[in-house]
Amino acid sequence: VASNRFVGFSGSLCGANQKAFGVSLSNFSNGSFASIVVLGTAIVEAGGTINVGDKVASDSLGRAIVATTGAEVNGRALTSAVVGEFVKILLVP
Repeated sequence: VASNRFVGFSGSLCGANQKAFGVSLSNFSNGSFASIVVLGTAIVEAGGTINVGDKVASDSLGRAIVATTGAEVNGRALTSAVVGEFVKILLVP
């Protein structure tokens, strides 16, 4: 799992539109120990264009994208970003 990606409750990369457990702080292999942000703010790699205030979800690579209808919302954007940049989000349980 790459750093700054949504992590699922299984401890592996969060899938598209799935609820995230948190956000990885560094790269890690499945089954190993990792530092994961679960409350507050986190920095996530953007998988598309995100604007301040957008509700964000996970794409299939664990990156932040704008949440669509029916998607699990993992946070709210506090900054703007385009694909490949990093966006600061407020995690929501």
